Amino acid sequence: MKKFLNSIKSVNSNKIINIIAAVCACVLIISCFCAFMPINGEQKIYSDIIRLHILANSDSEEDQNLKLEVRDYILGDIANLTKDSTNVSDAAEKIQAGIKDIENKIEDFIIQKGYNYNVTATLSKEIYPEKTYTDENGEDFLFPSGEYNSLRIFIGAGKGKNWWCVLFPPLCLAGSKVEDELGVAGYTNDQIQILKKDKSSKYVIRFKILEVIEGLFK
Repeated sequence: MKKFLNSIKSVNSNKIINIIAAVCACVLIISCFCAFMPINGEQKIYSDIIRLHILANSDSEEDQNLKLEVRDYILGDIANLTKDSTNVSDAAEKIQAGIKDIENKIEDFIIQKGYNYNVTATLSKEIYPEKTYTDENGEDFLFPSGEYNSLRIFIGAGKGKNWWCVLFPPLCLAGSKVEDELGVAGYTNDQIQILKKDKSSKYVIRFKILEVIEGLFK
């Protein structure tokens, strides 16, 4: 009888240990997931920005030079589409409405340059690496890596190195005042502060929960 009771206790102890381990694992997984989720208004950075992405036909010197010429040629036209927009939805609608015109203009330009590449433009979601913009006062604004609305322009096969920038708010053009453009696009002062490059205090908050969980296992 005593052996039987001890065996029950042993089984119950093992179950309790397994349950505790499972709960801890779930907490850790959720915490790790949350650590990479936008916080304190960061979601607006992703949802209220449109990036511009121009992909060259190939990595040949000629195709790469053509990509930059296309960028210089079409950038002003694209920026004009969104210059009076005060929110991302309006900007996206204007871009979508003008997308065929963008394709046609670039194709005509490419033909004039002696090439015969098709051009395809799409407005969709795309993953971007982080990008830093420096304003006229020398202050850096860091746009984090993540999934953004994106106007992609494929030249020919679109297999070459690419060029990108922030199309809305309009930061592609030289001399853009980052903080001013963000304000026009509806960003609050707190959200603008998130983009400023010194974000050490935010990252301390973000990963504090992981330190707490780590301490439980010491």
